[in-house]
Amino acid sequence: MVADTIIYHPTLTKLVKFWDSTPKREKSFRLLAYLSRFLSYYAYRKGYSKETIDMFKGLKNHFSFIRKGMRFFKPIPHLQTAAKAYDNQLMDPVLQATTIIRNLGYAGYLTIDSVVFAKMLGLVDSKKWPNLSTYASRFWLLGLVAGIIHSLRIISQLSGYKRDSTTVATDEKAKIDEKSISKQLYQAKRKLVWDLLDSFIALNTLNYLHFTEGDVGLAGVLTSLFGLEDMWKSTTV
Repeated sequence: MVADTIIYHPTLTKLVKFWDSTPKREKSFRLLAYLSRFLSYYAYRKGYSKETIDMFKGLKNHFSFIRKGMRFFKPIPHLQTAAKAYDNQLMDPVLQATTIIRNLGYAGYLTIDSVVFAKMLGLVDSKKWPNLSTYASRFWLLGLVAGIIHSLRIISQLSGYKRDSTTVATDEKAKIDEKSISKQLYQAKRKLVWDLLDSFIALNTLNYLHFTEGDVGLAGVLTSLFGLEDMWKSTTV
């Protein structure tokens, strides 16, 4: 039957399992929030009605609100990662420092974001701490800068390995090692682009840059797709 073919299709099965996870749903809402942000600016530039523009702005606010609830306990894993990196004395000093700073920055950002969420729910007086969002963005930017340095360090190390390799990869083991280095180098460069795009968003949020809402929304769409791609690949049926 056609219904059975659809219901038991491997892609649909994987999609159901993919969304049966809070981090993956949160990342999906992030994509929708930034897409709505981009579309509101696009509608404004194209002269669409005020109702259409307000609809996309409203969607962005709703998706962002839902995300905050899904990230309520997210600082804890970042604190654990920072603690493990601190205890790892065999780790490269630069990678160790940037891992600690990056995760502490993200933990600070998400902790403040949880307080913002509490204010939105009315659990905390909305007039208290009016600059919380600014401090949250600063912590986020701190984590992103550490991530950029982290990626640059990995790229530098891996590029050095490739330059220092004077033997031609003739045997199977050498070919596997070369392929592994190339894969790690690609991932580090991809993460660098990812963090640069997110830094672009944070810098605009803090008013250090003054690009349009459309530019910020598009950058957010791209980084959300990066995250969803990684999560999709890690989902097994």
